[in-house]
Amino acid sequence: MSQRVRFAATVAALDAVWLSNEAPGVLPGSAAYAPDGRGGVLIRDGGTPLALVDGHGTWLGWLG
Repeated sequence: MSQRVRFAATVAALDAVWLSNEAPGVLPGSAAYAPDGRGGVLIRDGGTPLALVDGHGTWLGWLG
């Protein structure tokens, strides 16, 4: 099992919210986002992508 999969399983078992800002493709379901190669994808609890984001918080664009 990969370290990312173990981490996601560990966080899912906690009473917490996990917000991730990763490059497209790092987490399942995020590869189709940010096709221009700029920024990352904001994902809540390892699920559906919520927004396209700058890695340092300069900009955010909500999806859907």
